[in-house]
Amino acid sequence: MDLKPGYKVNLEVVRKASFGYFVSDGEIDILLHEREVTNQVEIGDHVDVFLYHDHQERLAATMEEPFLQVGEVAWLEAVEVKTGHGVFFHNGISRDLFLSMDELPYDREMWPKPGDKLPLSLTWDKKGRLMGKLVKGEPIERNATKATADMMNKEVSGFVYHFLDEGALLLTDEGYIAFLHNNEMNGTIRYGEHLTVRVQYVREDGRINVTMNPKRSEQQEEDADRIYSFLQERGGSMPYWDKTPPEDIELRFSISKAKFKRALGKLMKENKIEQRDGWTHLKK
Repeated sequence: MDLKPGYKVNLEVVRKASFGYFVSDGEIDILLHEREVTNQVEIGDHVDVFLYHDHQERLAATMEEPFLQVGEVAWLEAVEVKTGHGVFFHNGISRDLFLSMDELPYDREMWPKPGDKLPLSLTWDKKGRLMGKLVKGEPIERNATKATADMMNKEVSGFVYHFLDEGALLLTDEGYIAFLHNNEMNGTIRYGEHLTVRVQYVREDGRINVTMNPKRSEQQEEDADRIYSFLQERGGSMPYWDKTPPEDIELRFSISKAKFKRALGKLMKENKIEQRDGWTHLKK
């Protein structure tokens, strides 16, 4: 039997020590520390243990049940970020699972933070040490739930697990595969982040397209309130109107020309503003 970290094996308890037990396959003795023993054992017993490397890089055993073993996929929670190295994830045992920076983007803002979750599998580095590996594609998709048309405009929440050139993929709490286009994001999002989004479109294959932006009516209300407040702060007038260049509007209000015009239209319809000679004024 080739004893490697990441596998669950059945070994014999061959001797006791002051700090625990040693288990063996008949050739190699492995430490089962007393804190890793979950029920009473005796010399000669055969026990199921999970193998891992301890903090001294020695092969060790635990009777604790890991969330993830070799050949499986599990969603693990990030517990610690080591800048310049990678991220550690809790795997249900005392030794956290390491995900190397080689698996993550160069931009550190996109790295998982503690509490974020990602789908991982197990692999080994060149020295045989147990490592995490990001999972995407078929292993996630085969168990996904197909969304129905009645999901339109509903809010869903899920974890970001993969990035494409055009956007990001989430697995929602309901099990849907959701695509979030770059244009539908509010700021930088990261691997493992749990987002609440709104369904924009339900595809024939049961996947959904989602957005972080509010509905147009809600966005228009928000933009109109912001412009109205801006006018009040400036004494009731501003040198912006519906023919102002888009780049000036973007610079001042951080919204598109189309959204700006819709917000002005709403305020004019409510008889709150008027436009004259390239300026917008509050109505008295």
